[in-house]
This record gives sequence, C-alpha cells and structure tokens, in this order.
Amino acid sequence: MNPWSTLEFFKWRAYSFMRSAFLWQCNSLNSSMLVDANICVTITVVLNCQYIKSKGDCTRIALTLATLAGKGSHISWATVTSCCIAVVGVLKNMGTQTWVMRVLISVYFLCQPFLSLEYSTPPAVAIRATPHNKIQLLFAASEFPTALKIQRNATGHLVRLEGASALVLDWLSLRHKFNYSILDINGPPRPIQTLEPAGPNNPGLISYVVRGECDGILAIINATPDRSRRLELVQQWFYTPIAFLIPTPEVSQMNVDAVIKPFQLWVWVMLFVSAASVIIALLYFNCLILKKEMKFSAADDEEKMSIVSPIRTSESIYMYVAGTLLNQGGYISSTLTTIRLVVGAWCLLTFVLLNVYNGILISYVTATRHARPLINSVDDVLADPNIYLILNKGLGADIVFSSAEKGLFKAMGDKLRSYPHSRCNSTQQCVDMIKTTPHRHVYLHGSVVLKAEIQRDYKKTGQCQLTIAATMQDGLGLGWGLAKNSPHLEKFNQGTLELLENGLISSWLTRLEPNTRPCWNNDKGNSNANKSDKKPLVRLTLMNLTGAFLVLAVGSLVSVLAFLTEGILSHYWKRHQQMTSIA
Repeated sequence: MNPWSTLEFFKWRAYSFMRSAFLWQCNSLNSSMLVDANICVTITVVLNCQYIKSKGDCTRIALTLATLAGKGSHISWATVTSCCIAVVGVLKNMGTQTWVMRVLISVYFLCQPFLSLEYSTPPAVAIRATPHNKIQLLFAASEFPTALKIQRNATGHLVRLEGASALVLDWLSLRHKFNYSILDINGPPRPIQTLEPAGPNNPGLISYVVRGECDGILAIINATPDRSRRLELVQQWFYTPIAFLIPTPEVSQMNVDAVIKPFQLWVWVMLFVSAASVIIALLYFNCLILKKEMKFSAADDEEKMSIVSPIRTSESIYMYVAGTLLNQGGYISSTLTTIRLVVGAWCLLTFVLLNVYNGILISYVTATRHARPLINSVDDVLADPNIYLILNKGLGADIVFSSAEKGLFKAMGDKLRSYPHSRCNSTQQCVDMIKTTPHRHVYLHGSVVLKAEIQRDYKKTGQCQLTIAATMQDGLGLGWGLAKNSPHLEKFNQGTLELLENGLISSWLTRLEPNTRPCWNNDKGNSNANKSDKKPLVRLTLMNLTGAFLVLAVGSLVSVLAFLTEGILSHYWKRHQQMTSIA
C-alpha cells in the first residue's frame, strides 16, 4: 500500500510551503521589523507543528531557530523558547491547538522582557541618503531636552530626529555633503544606554565609538579628561546653567501677619514714638494752659481767661490720638495756636500713613504666600546636613565632582559620598525622590533638563510641584564626540563655529526651549514667557483676611476686658462711697 495517502500528500505540500515561507522570513528579517519578525516566526512554527507531527521536522525547526538566535539574528530568545515549547508539546502529544496557542501567547508576551538576555547588533537607520554623496557617517544618539528627541512609530522603529542637534547635523550634512545614519542602540527592547558604562548590559555609548562601530555620538557631552582621551570632542555649542530642582514651597493663604507687613519694623516703632510724642506734647501744653487759667481765675481777669482755651476734660487726648491713628477721627475744641499746630501735624502724618498703609495692605492680603524654599544657594546645600544632593549616575557632573580634589567641586563630591542614594539611574527616579516627604532632596542638572521635567510634571499632574531654586554656574559648554583621530573633526568644528556666529544655534535653542509657565517663569531664561500676559484676578476669601479678623478679635477682647475692669472698679468705688457715708 502506498504510504503516501492523499491527505498526507497535501499535508506534506502544506508543510513544504510553510517551511519555505519560514526560511524566507528568516532570511529577509529587517532590523526595523524586530517585533513583526518574531511574530511571523512564531506563527510559522505553530502552523508547522500543528499540521506536521513529524519528530524530525519539528526538531529541525527548533535547531534552525536556535542557530539563528545564536548568530545574532533579530529573533529573540523569547521566540525561540516559545517555539520550543510548542515543539515539545506536539512531540509528546500533550495538547491541542488551543493549548499550544495559550502557551505561545503567554510566554511570548509576558516572558519576552525577561527571557531576552542577549540583544543583536543595533540596527542602522538611514536619515539622509543622497545618491551623489560618497561620505557615509554612522552616529549613536542619546536624547537630551531641547538638543535631541528621537521619534519612533508604534513598533518602536526610529522614524526621525528632532531638536537642535538634528538641525545642526542636517545643516552640516548639506554644507559638507555627506550622508548619515543613526545606530539605534537604545531602540526597544534593548536597555537604555548611557554615555558611560553602567553594568554588563550597559557598556555605554562611548564604547561603540571606541570599538569603531560608529563614527560619533549625537549627545550632549561634558568635556572631562577621560572622555578627551577616548573621543575627539567637537566645538561646544550647547550652553546651559547648572541649577537645582526642588519641590515647590507650600502655599499658605493664612495671612495672619498681613496687617503689619505693609510697614517695616522701624516704621512701626517710629509711628508709636510719634504718637507718644504727640500725646506728651498735648498734655504738656494743656497743663501749662490750665495753670494760666487758674492764675487768671484767681486774679479775676476775665479778659485773659477768654483767650486761654484749654482742652476740655470730656475730650480725651489719648482717645483722640488713637482714633485718628485708626482712621476713626476725633475732636479737640481748643483754639490755641500751639495745640492747633501739634494737632495739625499729627493729622497730616496720619493722613499720609493711613492712605499708604491701606494701599499696600490690599497687596499683602491678596498675595500668595509660599513657605521658605528648601535652598536658596549652593551654600545652603553644603551647609545643611539634612539636605541630600542627588544627580544622574555616570553623567558629567558625577564624574567631575567625584574626581575633584579641591574647591567647590570637592565639597560637592563629599556631599555626594555622604549619602548612599545620591546617584540615580534615571532622571525620573531623581524626580520621584524630590517629591517624597519630608522634602530633603535637591536634584542637580542642567537648567534645560530641569525645565523639561517641570513641564512634563505639570502636563502629567496639572500642578506645580517642582521649581528651580538656585543656579550653580552661569553656563556649561557641551558638544558632540567623534571617534579618535576622526578626519571629519575639522569640518564639524568649522561648521559649528559658523552656525554659532550667524546665530542659528541660538535661534533654534530659544525656539525649542521648554515652556515652564506657570510653574516657573524667568524672563531671561524662558523665552516663551509672554510679558504682556495679564495676571488673573484674585478672589478674596476669609483666609486672606485672617490677619484683619485677628486684629479685630484682639481689639474686641481688649475692649471687653476694659469694660469688665471699669465695671468692677465702679462697683467697688460706689460701695466704698456708701461705706464712707454710713460711717
């Protein structure tokens, strides 16, 4: 009997077709189709193992996949493992098609990040490819706010570059006629590479240039002695101040002291001294007038007594001075010139001071009060042991501070060494540490990075939780790095200087700078700030008037105490009078 029945023949033909498709997929895998290639290979193996129960064929497929993965193909170890599970399941007759698909989906989508221990050679993505340009350069790229942003599609494939670095490189390629591609080292699912090595799976971007795998790095590189030995540093073109990122001081609307804020301490002291001087002067002049009145009364000189006009007993000098000072007014009937001069000077003083006070008081009542910032200068960071300095691990600031032997940088290095968690693996980790309570962490980085984090956090939370506190340095020059003894160094230096001279780089950086309003606004540092923007109207609440009500409560309490004291003294005086009359 012919062992090849019709059904088996069609199965074999289907297997041959699928095997051809599988081999074609393996041979035509594109570096930009990493996820699609894995899915195609997985489905192909599933179909093969479902329709062909041949032990030799399934084993051959598994060996082929293992060989491709071992040679650095773009098939990940997660796909190899998934396919092997399918092969073993079919060989042992342990399940149906549903069981196999469940295992494949679970392993592929859940275990791929953990099973992908090795990554293939990073793909090179052509950005500018002009046929008549003979020079082809390959660059590694590292994202940095304002300088470089890598745009990717849904599958993680690099689509284009954005930012000042992209504009500068594109201008240089047109000026010196060369094509360039990007070595997508940080493309998913590969781990993010920093400039310096940070473990066995992170050799650092500089190592790719040193090994000759690319011609340069599109990254904002701080010049250090070690990096100068390994790279040819291009003319610095990116300048950013070094500053600190801190949590925004808490806002308080409890304006308890708003009633005393309009005047400084010495103004209040002189005001009370002036009030006491007026009272003493009026009492002194009134005492002299009363003596003259008594003298003229003893001599029965009615003509001179009519000229003398003392302050009446019912008109209290103390209440007059206090009433005019509190804008309540008062009255003194004396027409004597000396008293009129003193009273007129006091009225003029209170008129001016009260109008000034009322005008300034509104500003302090409606003002938003912030608590004291965590730091105001670099000295606060170094002097306060309760403040912890944090920064990104392996970046320029970490290298400079750690290797400094004297001066301010040495002190900053000591500050870093005193705190075991002072180095973060990512910017987001540092930002999360800043937000932890109690607030003790300050994050050091370039000002443009801090602005980008403020902008990102505001878009995410809708609140201003971060702000920039102090500037450590006026400006830090940064630039790219090329391979050692690169023949293109002179062209890059000349082109960068030309862009700096004609102002194109400054224009691009100004246009691309993160807009941190309304959380942080520095007209000199934030060009997107519109000075003509009107401030929003502030609605007064009871919290704004806490100070005024507190003063009113204190005044009412004093009045009640005075009333009770007067009632008690009056009661004892009347009782004393009755006892005296009886005796």
